[in-house]
This record gives sequence, structure tokens and C-alpha cells, in this order.
Amino acid sequence: MREVPVVRAAELDPRADPTGATRVWLALEALQVTGSFQVRGALLAVASASRSESRSRHVVAPSVGNHGIGVAYAACVLGVSATVVVPRTASHTKREKIERYGAELVVASTDRYDVAEGLAKEIAATQGAAFVATEDVEVMLGNGSSLGFEIVRGLGGLPERVIAPFGGGGLATGLSWAMAADAVGPAERNVWGVESEACAHMAAALEQGSVVDLPCAHGPTLAEELAGVPSADAFERARSAIAGIALVTETQIASAMLHAYEDMGLVLEGTAAVALAPVLFGLPDPLRGGDVVVVLTGRNIDPVRLDGVLARTERAL
Repeated sequence: MREVPVVRAAELDPRADPTGATRVWLALEALQVTGSFQVRGALLAVASASRSESRSRHVVAPSVGNHGIGVAYAACVLGVSATVVVPRTASHTKREKIERYGAELVVASTDRYDVAEGLAKEIAATQGAAFVATEDVEVMLGNGSSLGFEIVRGLGGLPERVIAPFGGGGLATGLSWAMAADAVGPAERNVWGVESEACAHMAAALEQGSVVDLPCAHGPTLAEELAGVPSADAFERARSAIAGIALVTETQIASAMLHAYEDMGLVLEGTAAVALAPVLFGLPDPLRGGDVVVVLTGRNIDPVRLDGVLARTERAL
């Protein structure tokens, strides 16, 4: 696992905040060994499973892609076997990486992550294997909290804001826990999640006070790994930890992918570009001021899909 580079991006300051009161930093988890931050939680969870009293030498994980890649890598490094269950919508690039690290790949005959998760639970129970889910507390601590501590260390102190993609909530919640642990005395919540308007499950849950399992309102999203509905427990943990949710459009996500590629030399999947989008199109007032760290979470996108997104976005400009 690589420690996250935290780099200054002064060229983004005026786009984020024309008043000049905001300094933009980038946490480049897209450069992580597996291409995504989720290897962090996978390493912690798989190591814990292999060291428990039952000493499970086999782990099973449901995934849309990046969590599964992380589990496959962790199992390879730690010498245990792994099975990863993905919905049939999982990309070729993510499937290939899961198998490259030696995991057994099971493609469920469904588009829905929750159905694939149910199949993974059945396989784990049948085979007596450890089940490693994205919402496990150990995974959240590995993913978000370890990253949060590295951000504080790289920045040399607590940032005023951290902006991260929000799906199941584990990353943002873990980051919030780390920021609170590193604060001296009481501190305001400073971690903001970002969702696409196409699948704004957490924003809707915060407004209604509970999670409602509704289909994505505006069709498919470029940020498919964020499209799942948080569980009731994940919602409660996130609601008690994060500062709030910002929303971006699919057009803004695509523009962020293009900007990252052409101006920054970075390949970002839509799930990662979600966090960059509000910076490029002007941060809402509550997210402005001081040091703002944007977490760019992953790069695992099919090349053909990336080419299509970039070409369509260029033509639209």
C-alpha cells in the first residue's frame, strides 16, 4: 500500500472560490497500488479474518469492482484465498484486475449490487469463509481513517474541509473519524460527501431522516460505484459524522474526468471525478475557505469507456 500524496493545486483555487479565500489540495489515491483507496480497508479486514480464532483462510466479498480488487490484492499478499462476487454490470477492467490477483470471480446474473451481496453471503456461509463487506467497521477504518491520518500528516495539520465521493458512506465516515481523532479539543465536522444528482441516495436520506431504497432518478451514472443505497447502520454512522452532502450533475462529472486527463495528466473513473467536479464548477459557500483537500479515489475505468466520455465531453464544449 502507498501513502497518499497530498499535493497543492493552486491553479484550481480561483475555480473553486473566486474570492481567493480557498486553497485547494489533492489527495491522489488514484495512484494507489490497486488503482483505488479501497485496498486500505481490504488489507485490514483480510488480515483480521486470517488472524481471528477461526483463522479463516478464505474470504468472500461482494463488490461493484474496487472493493473486490482490494480484497483480491490483500488475499494475494496475505496468502489466503478469495472469492469476489460482482453484478454483471462490473467493468471489464475491474473484473480483470480481480482475477489478476488470483481471486475467484463470480459474476451474478443481476445488475443490482444488493442481490450480488446476497449471493456472496450465501457462498461465505456455505464454504465457512469470512465475509468482507464494504460497510464493515474494519473496512471503514482501513479505508477512511488511515487515509485521513495520512492527509493530516501530509498537510501538516487539519484541513478546513475534506471533500470525498459518497456511496455507502464508509470513506467519508472513516475520514470524519480520523479528523475528529486528530483535532485538539472540540472540532466542527469538516468532511463533505459528494453524490451525483442521478443517484443522490444519501442527500435524500438526510432530507427525509431515513434511508429509502429508490431507483436512480435520472438513469445510469458515470459514478456507478456510488449508486448503491447505504444501509440503515451506515446512514446513521455517516449522519453523525459528516458535515453534509454536495450534489453534482453527470455533465459536471464528465467535465471533471476530461479536466483531470487533459490538464492534470490523471485518469479518473467517474466515482473519483465526483469529488473534483464541485471544485471546477465553484464550491458552495459552506465548502469554501482555508485548506480544502479533495480526495481523488480511483482510476479503474475501461479505456474504451474513458475514450467515449472524453470524446463526448469535448464535442459538447
